[in-house]
Amino acid sequence: MNITKENLKKVFLIFCWGLYDLANQFFALNIVSLYFVRWITIEKASPEIFYSIAFGISTFFVAIAAPLLGTMSDMINRRRPFLIYLTFLSIIFTMVLGVSENIFVGLLLFMIANFGCQSAIVFYNALMVNVAPKNKIGLVSGIGKTLGYTGAILALYLIRPIVLKSGYRATFLPTGVLFFIFSLPCLIFIKDQGEKKQINLISFLKKDKILEILRTLKTTGFAANTFPGLTDFLKASFFGLCAVNTIILFMSVYASKAFKLNEIQVINLITFATFFAIFGSFTSGYISDRIGARITMILVFIIWIICIIFAAVVKNIAYYWLLGAVVGIVLGATWVVSRALAIKLVPNEKIGEVFGLFNLVGYLSCIVGPVFWGLILLLLSPLGEAGYRLSLLSLNLFLLLGLIFLLRIPKINSEAY
Repeated sequence: MNITKENLKKVFLIFCWGLYDLANQFFALNIVSLYFVRWITIEKASPEIFYSIAFGISTFFVAIAAPLLGTMSDMINRRRPFLIYLTFLSIIFTMVLGVSENIFVGLLLFMIANFGCQSAIVFYNALMVNVAPKNKIGLVSGIGKTLGYTGAILALYLIRPIVLKSGYRATFLPTGVLFFIFSLPCLIFIKDQGEKKQINLISFLKKDKILEILRTLKTTGFAANTFPGLTDFLKASFFGLCAVNTIILFMSVYASKAFKLNEIQVINLITFATFFAIFGSFTSGYISDRIGARITMILVFIIWIICIIFAAVVKNIAYYWLLGAVVGIVLGATWVVSRALAIKLVPNEKIGEVFGLFNLVGYLSCIVGPVFWGLILLLLSPLGEAGYRLSLLSLNLFLLLGLIFLLRIPKINSEAY
């Protein structure tokens, strides 16, 4: 009976943790990708560059702050307070996005909300070690991403009636409310473990403490002898995410340009791929636990390479739906397996730092990949559709480099990762 209760408690905590993945999709989809950007560019008729600059500034500050905050959390062995404060920062500023008709006020509020949401993910990822058994890291990571993609579908269908009835601006408040509701189980029930040190934020502002954080961060990020495989993992993640994040941003444009899909078909394709991403998230976690996260990640990169070649060569629209299913599966697997592999490479007391660094390379890849795509596409624009196909094919350069670094990650033992 006691064993059953203990198992039920573990399942409950895993579910509560995973619900946060679902919760932040309301912000990621409704604010970042859909309704806020449409309010700025369509309803307010402002240049898209305004939104691009706001997003870039916010991401820049996240890239700087995430590793530092992660290191700080490791020093005091507490991640939950950071998760709570940053999540509430995002929720509050999301809810008040529509208080002003002024687009610059809206953009400022968006930057703060985006900073909170993206920074909070560092500590959400780090808390996974408190709910996941060592031999089930991949599975638990997969459950989180499965719930995350489920959240994307919920965000799409729960907010859509509000848009149709009241417009884009009316979606901001309910998005913040839903973000709050679904994040509560994680914020309430997922606790820090081990000995906790008291938080003294003023002490962290002192010069010697800041220098200590930077030294610790440098040691964690670049001391391959201390953490074998970590540097190669971060390099592989950077190059892989350069390609993956670019595909996420421009998949709908490519579908229209290369396969001539109309707007409704593109939306249906994204929804279709999302369902397969849910399947890929769950199954890849199980596979990762069975054959190892390192081997699974290598397979994920290889499948991405094949998908890009296929999408660049095939012209029959029917094949694009098959491709959408495979891309959905491998997209879900990318985040699940990389998160599991990161946890396998370092001790628990360094998890905050590593996820801070992992997020940093992810943010940098969001800049490098799309800029590379834009430059290649600009050079090949006279070729029309062929230019898009060659630009897509060029993304395999990133994946091949990432695969090389993945293969350099040493094996600790046959079941290590």
